[in-house]
Amino acid sequence: MKVILSRKGMDSESGVMASPILPDGTLLSLPIPDRKSKKRYEDIQYKGQNYRDIITQLYPEFDFESYPTCHLDPDIYEDIDNRPNDWIPAFGQWGVPATHLDKSFVDVGDLFLFYGMFRQTEIQNDRLTYTKVAPIRHIIYGYMEIGEVIKDDQKIAEKYNWHPHSIAPFYTNNRIYISKRCGTFNYDDSLVLTQSGQPNRSVWQLPSFFAEKGIAISWQGHTHPVIKSDSSVLKTASRGQEFVITTDTKEQEKNLSDWVKDIIRHK
Repeated sequence: MKVILSRKGMDSESGVMASPILPDGTLLSLPIPDRKSKKRYEDIQYKGQNYRDIITQLYPEFDFESYPTCHLDPDIYEDIDNRPNDWIPAFGQWGVPATHLDKSFVDVGDLFLFYGMFRQTEIQNDRLTYTKVAPIRHIIYGYMEIGEVIKDDQKIAEKYNWHPHSIAPFYTNNRIYISKRCGTFNYDDSLVLTQSGQPNRSVWQLPSFFAEKGIAISWQGHTHPVIKSDSSVLKTASRGQEFVITTDTKEQEKNLSDWVKDIIRHK
């Protein structure tokens, strides 16, 4: 099994805001703007509240006139309302990131861990707001095991027309990954990738086995995790989307599997 750390949701360039850790602990990934999409932010209802209202409360400066529609992908949250009857959880990819996944032989049975840029929120005067002292961190918010890979644009358009990668003209090297199993998480310290106390959210603190032989994280160039006390630290490549983790020893395969199992138990 390969594990892919997949960066998704709004960030400092796409949307220019952090997704919220809601007061109940929900890690709610906000989809990036997408002019090609037909899905408006106000069309997406999470537990009865639409995404436009959530964004407006947190970031009143968001330009909905220029960016009224969004790219809801991966589409894996159970509590989004008004979905079509034939909806199933899925994730789309295209272009260079898709080619990277192909070159890394990502296929059925492999597992995405979705992470993004998150910040704690609270309710003040009946309004959702970012907690002033809360840092912005990279946090794992969901997962998806691949059940099927579909690269036929016509099949995607006909069978999965609710997904943003079904809209013509189609993306280059377009595909969607259909879920075998998936889920999203509530906040827990073990889901945080950013090193504790680190102002640069792209500096990650991982289990110590990531700095040992027999395991590799793609897209990092010559940068590798290094041991720091009882963990390992990695300065991740900027703007990377798909970091594929592979192992070539039984011991590291078990270490990686155990780490993933520990993460998924937060569902």
